[in-house]
Amino acid sequence: MMIFANLAVVGVTFASVTVALAAMGMFLRDLFARAAPTERQRLTFAPEAPAGDINRWFFHLVEESGTTLDMSTALAVVIGAGIVGLTIPLALFDNLLAAAGGLILGAMLPLMYWSFVRWWRLSGMRKHLPYALQAVADSVRGGQTLSEACELVSREIKGPLGKEFGYAHQQLELGHAPIAVMNRMVRRVPLPEFRIFATAVVVHRRAGGNLSLLTERMSKASHDKTDVRNHVLAMTAGSRLSAVGMVVVAILAAGLLAWMEPEYVQMFWSNPKGPYLIGAAIALQVIGGIWVWRILKTSL
Repeated sequence: MMIFANLAVVGVTFASVTVALAAMGMFLRDLFARAAPTERQRLTFAPEAPAGDINRWFFHLVEESGTTLDMSTALAVVIGAGIVGLTIPLALFDNLLAAAGGLILGAMLPLMYWSFVRWWRLSGMRKHLPYALQAVADSVRGGQTLSEACELVSREIKGPLGKEFGYAHQQLELGHAPIAVMNRMVRRVPLPEFRIFATAVVVHRRAGGNLSLLTERMSKASHDKTDVRNHVLAMTAGSRLSAVGMVVVAILAAGLLAWMEPEYVQMFWSNPKGPYLIGAAIALQVIGGIWVWRILKTSL
């Protein structure tokens, strides 16, 4: 019991020191990374994408997941989850291998959650985007401003897309430039049709033009693309279900065999070649699943 208490104290101390060092580093970054006196201050609220492929991927993951956290806070969440995953196995089992696995699993949990939320948000946005663009076109044609059009969409469209238009309406009412608002929305609504709509809004603000007509055409194009995508998904549903079935059936068969014939599984595992064969089978299952997923993946 005393060993577990000591390990818990060590884990808490390590976590405290790590958080303190991270806070000190962020403080020093904000202290010395000041803007030049001759730099023009602009009313913008869209953060810039950082340099580096990994940083840029994490930045877009946070933005597209719809969370209210910024990149620094989200990174702190990942680090904190990794520290918790490291401390629990180390304090309970005193096993460095389990601690390493807990560190990886703890850090992966927030990333997996944000990835799932991003997939769910994009699915809902893709479904409601044609109707949202049509509502914007009708509102602009009726003489309303862009802020009023965003408010109308936020009332008519439910789900994450309606929330994004409602947030845009709030920012426009606060005095932010429409270009900055559209740049922010493009990052949180990463759909090609919406990117073209945002570009049309920017061009309209700078050079004029018929925004309602272009938005209506984009609404029709988005609707047709959604129909084609649904048709492709329906045609490939059988193949995707077969691939999922192969993976699930293999896992269920292994579990059923371990439950009905544990001696056979134990003998197979104790064989010198057994772990290598199991590892090869798992690797082939993963490679086959990724291969099928890439073949059946659609970019529509």
